[in-house]
Amino acid sequence: MVSENGASIYSASKIAREEFPEYDVTVRGAVSIGRRLSDPLAELVKIDPKSIGVGQYQHDVDQAKLKHSLDQTVESCVNLVGVNLNTASRYLLTYVSGLGDSLAQNIVTWRTENGPFRSRKELKKVPRLGAKAFEQCAGFLRITDAENPLDNSAVHPESYPIVEKMAHEMHCSVKELIRNKPLIAAIDINNYITEEAGMETLTDILQELEKPGRDPRTTVQVLEFDQNIRTIQDLKEGMKLPGIVTNITNFGCFVDIGIKENGLVHISELADRFVSNPTEVVSLHQHVEVTVLSIDMERKRIALSLKK
Repeated sequence: MVSENGASIYSASKIAREEFPEYDVTVRGAVSIGRRLSDPLAELVKIDPKSIGVGQYQHDVDQAKLKHSLDQTVESCVNLVGVNLNTASRYLLTYVSGLGDSLAQNIVTWRTENGPFRSRKELKKVPRLGAKAFEQCAGFLRITDAENPLDNSAVHPESYPIVEKMAHEMHCSVKELIRNKPLIAAIDINNYITEEAGMETLTDILQELEKPGRDPRTTVQVLEFDQNIRTIQDLKEGMKLPGIVTNITNFGCFVDIGIKENGLVHISELADRFVSNPTEVVSLHQHVEVTVLSIDMERKRIALSLKK
């Protein structure tokens, strides 16, 4: 199951019109949902986080501070995961440290005219991408099948000589050193400490050599909804169903049970004890088993319980 939150916002946005000028909003929305399965980060950055609709009071807080905080979160996610330099869209590249909208567009234009990047050094050929911007962005941009295997890791080009020295002293190539745990474990990190590269930097380098380009996400626990429940008409009071928490408010939480309408677990039904704050009991995207308390067909409302 792929969340469709914000897909309709994307489909009517300027970005979607630029990407798919010949399609209508329904097709654009479908493409967005499909792309979220293949490359979630690259697709979700195109949507304003406020459009996802999580959180009850997002319109009551300072909007400038909220935007700044959300943008920082998106930027940190993009930089933690890293970006494929040869497939990333302009919108994704704008979130990489050191790159703005114009530099991101210049990278895409250069890529279109000259073909895929073969090394991080080629970034210096991009118009208006100077030494400072290169220093800031290079470590976050990945090139798969690059001439230098370090170009597909989080190791910054400034640190390549350190890795090359490590490989030389271990009597192997850089390629042979990557992912070779026994060799990496045998490296005495103290021999490489300099004014530019301290213990923390070197520790990060060794971790990256052990698992280059590692995915920081945890393993996804797949939730299977009840196959017999397709619409609200299939529900009956007393049913026990698997669900996933999609939103938390001060009066309870909303749970997706695999149909169009989300059910509400009122705060009084969250546990067999008194609950003052729903976040004490549930968290976003938590898998739960709920009991159907009542169904209001007229208003399309479903009341659920988490009580045992």
